[in-house]
Parts: sequence; C-alpha cells; structure tokens
Amino acid sequence: MATQLPLGEMDAPGAGLFPVLVGAIMCFASLATVWEGWQTPRADGIELPVGQDRARLFKLIFLLALYYTVMPWLGYSLSSWAFALLLMRLLSTLSWWRCGAYAALMTGVIYFCFIYLLKVPMPSFALSL
Repeated sequence: MATQLPLGEMDAPGAGLFPVLVGAIMCFASLATVWEGWQTPRADGIELPVGQDRARLFKLIFLLALYYTVMPWLGYSLSSWAFALLLMRLLSTLSWWRCGAYAALMTGVIYFCFIYLLKVPMPSFALSL
C-alpha cells in the first residue's frame, strides 16, 4: 500500500515516504539480526518461554493476528484502540479504565500524526450496522 502513495519531493515529502523508509530500516535491522543469529554459537541458543510467559507470548501473537484481520472492517481508530487496550491489559496490572484511557491517548496521538498531519490513508469503519 505504501508504494501506491506519493513519495513527494525533497522539500515536501509525501505520505508514502515514511512507510517506505520505515520498511527499509526494518528490512536492514532484520537482516542484521539474522546475521547476528548465525554468528552466535549454538551453546548460547535461545530458550523458548515456559509457563505463564509462553501463554502471554501466544496471546500476543493472537492479538496481532486479530488486529491485522479486523482492521479493514473496524477501521484504524477502533481496532487500534482495542488492540492497545488488550495489549496493555495483557502485559501490565493496570486497571481496565487506565488501559482504556492510555489506549485512547495513544490512538489519538498516532491518528493526529499519521492521518491528520501526514495524510496517510488508513482503513475507516466499514461495517454497516
């Protein structure tokens, strides 16, 4: 989707510049991580989490998959707020109210930066009630 957005000019970057830059940086970081992993001796291998930590890891993976799946129908704002709420609740001991308030603040700030200022198009609410 980012490749369909205009990159803009040097003095006026477009909405597609930031996602392309972030994607390139993430690709480089991923390659560096893979290379570092190949250089690590097998004795220093990574241990998989067990018990409660493993359950939290699988819940996090499930939340990410759910977020990715429902965003086209619920839109950016609602799905991001729900994802942030559930993620904070999963990873912390904060109350539901505080998690909801922090999730709303995070979603609002990201909305303002990316959708309002940078004009990055995001999915809007698509369900007809």
